[in-house]
Amino acid sequence: MRLASLFALTLFAVAACKDGGTEEETPKKKNTKKAEPDVPCQTSADCADVAEKPYCSEVCSPLPAGWQIGVGDGTAASVGFTVVLDPGSPRASTDLAFNPSIPDQLWVVNALDDSVFIVDRPGAPDAAFQRLRDPAASHFMDRPPAIAFGSVVEPWGQTFGVCGDSDNGGNDFMGPALFSADLSIFTLETGTGLGSHLDMLHSTSFCRGIAHLEGNVYFVFNSDKRSLDKYDFVVDHGPGQDDHSDGRIWRYAEGQVAGVDGVPSHLVYDADTKLLYVADTGNQRVAVLDTQSGSEGATFTGDEPAARRHVDGSVLSDFVPAGTLQRPSGIELADGVVFVSDEATSVLYAFDEDGALIRTLETGLPPGSLAGITLGITDQKLYFVDKPKSVVYRIDPIL
Repeated sequence: MRLASLFALTLFAVAACKDGGTEEETPKKKNTKKAEPDVPCQTSADCADVAEKPYCSEVCSPLPAGWQIGVGDGTAASVGFTVVLDPGSPRASTDLAFNPSIPDQLWVVNALDDSVFIVDRPGAPDAAFQRLRDPAASHFMDRPPAIAFGSVVEPWGQTFGVCGDSDNGGNDFMGPALFSADLSIFTLETGTGLGSHLDMLHSTSFCRGIAHLEGNVYFVFNSDKRSLDKYDFVVDHGPGQDDHSDGRIWRYAEGQVAGVDGVPSHLVYDADTKLLYVADTGNQRVAVLDTQSGSEGATFTGDEPAARRHVDGSVLSDFVPAGTLQRPSGIELADGVVFVSDEATSVLYAFDEDGALIRTLETGLPPGSLAGITLGITDQKLYFVDKPKSVVYRIDPIL
């Protein structure tokens, strides 16, 4: 009987363990996965087979912050420069961006003749480019300082936004325009005299920069009102039409930013933090706008039936105060690092998320050369345009 009782108790205990039991009865398994051992190295070539740690710093390590502009002494010789576009005919190129729907297609906007270069497979042996100009570009893409790819919108496909650095001959009827990047639609002659643009709103003369937020919503740098203007095209009117009645416009931080004639003031938006980084060229700083701050205030007037509101109490603050940069122009964001080009010195900068300087790179180009910068979608390398020559370079860090 005693043996039978002991046997029954044993079966009960086993069943309890199987059913979960208490924490003491079923201790948690310890994580037995071993940490990846350090791999000693003398050069980064020794780390070629270590996928996540390709950079040699005594041991194979992840790439350091700001690696896109090099990891050496910051001289032009510390990196490689690969020419990915040399059109041979300078057109005052101001900005560049990769097409998210075709990641190896690079678009470059030209202020001299309101055209674009489209480069397929930049840097590859079979790279090719073409120059296109919309039939009505003299208004809808007048001296474009910047380009920002937006959303995919049916039936037009991938869209992008541009704006014009002009006042439309003195009547101030200017602002951002929306286009399709589908080459069967872009530059299409629609017969209306309004080119292929999908939409345009008009409250920003002398626009100097543009950034996409979401949907058909963009921020632009208004150097006329010294403000940051947010535009929502809502529903586009289709190629070559002119119904702007559903547009919405908000004006932030009026009087707090400043442009410089002939120099783009680019913007970049961080969707995670809802912060807009601003190359505030005339104030010699990088500013940051909390796009969630402020509240709708008074209306302001315009030349079309769009809704317009001031935003009161929005917070625009220094990210990189005056004193480091002379004429900040291009701006890009990657992995918590903000990259900035200085038009006055042709030097590239990398700052951490607190605005502290990480590293610099002298391009060796003459003053006045740098404008827009962008990151490759597939290689995460930095690309920049030499504005006077319309030459586009890719930076190849020497690890």
